[in-house]
Amino acid sequence: MPMHQGMKWSELQNILDYTQAKYLITSQKLIKPHSADIAASELEQVYVVEPDNLQKPFVDYAELLKSSSNFETPAILSDSPAFVLLTSGSDGQPKAVKLSHANLAHILAYRHIHTRLTLDSISVVASCLTQSVGLYQSLALLAVGATQVLLESYDIDQMADCVNRYKPTHLIMTIDAFDKLLHHPDITENSLSNITFAAAGADRITPRLQDRFIVLTDRPLWITYGLTESSWALVNKGDRLDKCLSLGKPCPGIEIKLTGDDGQEVSVDTVGEIFIRSPRTMLGYLHDENLTRNTLMDGWLSSGDLAYKDADGYFWFAGRKKNIIVLNTGDNVSPVEIENIILDHPDITNCVVTGKKDIDGSYVPWAYVTCRSQSLTEAVLDAYLRERISDHKIPRRIIILSELPIGLTGKVHRTNDQNYSVGNKNPARYRRMTA
Repeated sequence: MPMHQGMKWSELQNILDYTQAKYLITSQKLIKPHSADIAASELEQVYVVEPDNLQKPFVDYAELLKSSSNFETPAILSDSPAFVLLTSGSDGQPKAVKLSHANLAHILAYRHIHTRLTLDSISVVASCLTQSVGLYQSLALLAVGATQVLLESYDIDQMADCVNRYKPTHLIMTIDAFDKLLHHPDITENSLSNITFAAAGADRITPRLQDRFIVLTDRPLWITYGLTESSWALVNKGDRLDKCLSLGKPCPGIEIKLTGDDGQEVSVDTVGEIFIRSPRTMLGYLHDENLTRNTLMDGWLSSGDLAYKDADGYFWFAGRKKNIIVLNTGDNVSPVEIENIILDHPDITNCVVTGKKDIDGSYVPWAYVTCRSQSLTEAVLDAYLRERISDHKIPRRIIILSELPIGLTGKVHRTNDQNYSVGNKNPARYRRMTA
């Protein structure tokens, strides 16, 4: 079970207690700030890679490797647990996802075939290996013997330098990371001239990112939709420019249905919850049978995400089921609907809409935005929105930030009552495509 190196001790302790972990493998650098807390924890053993002045109860990782020659490999079945991945999900609560050997085999087979990986493929892996985005990419590259450049952390200047130096054929990144890379001043058409496959996921695609990729490569960026619990379920291959902001269509061998609150499938162009049936779907959640039962029902995985399917079979993201804002009038407001209108403004680079508790205890929409123009004000954006959406959907507050806070998983948490720090406006050098 990989854990993010940026975790604080309180987060780490919570996960160790929740998962009932017995062993920890870490480095001297990471253990140093928490050595006293870890030593006092209930872990049975802590192994340290390349230790410096090692003290008890910590053990040199090399000792574990020496003992591996006497290790007896247990019988492994296809449905045996292979590993556990932590996910916060979009509601911010940590969950431990159990995935089987069969799950992993299906995931890697799809990556191998449909991303056109070969022995000659090269990828710069910027996404953390504690997340499915980075881990599956790295494992798929290893499986075919391709070349991968692993970055210790996501540093935009280092990432841009590696892309220009190694000229990768494959890039798979989170939406936020891809956006920062493509708008780096050192990234040009030549930087991406060897790309045969590029995809972004872990959040909703923005027009700014898709437009920039088209400018640099003359083709749309692939968009992937999936969960840690199921890997990719929907993929947009960029075969239609008018659909390039959609989630795309189901991957081969994957079943998708959209259901309403009554559990029945909804019709075309009607919003419903995404349910997934797939050979890549998890075994369940570690030590949480109740959550597993509520998430896996008759082989279908409840995603908690909302979408609609158009007449051409393309799925379009419509928000998180839990993040729908219910006004004191009883009206339901979708944050994503408001975000889509805001993102159409040429001076907006990104935004998030959340529900904030009002004085009467009900929730109202607030919008947090980043922009590329110093001249854009809250009043200007408010007037823009009033021409395009109903009055009850207008955000009660519009706050301009220098950037939106991105979590460890590469996503902006969209839970209601989320607090964001107010910053200065941050203009970006970018010309939105007009064609």
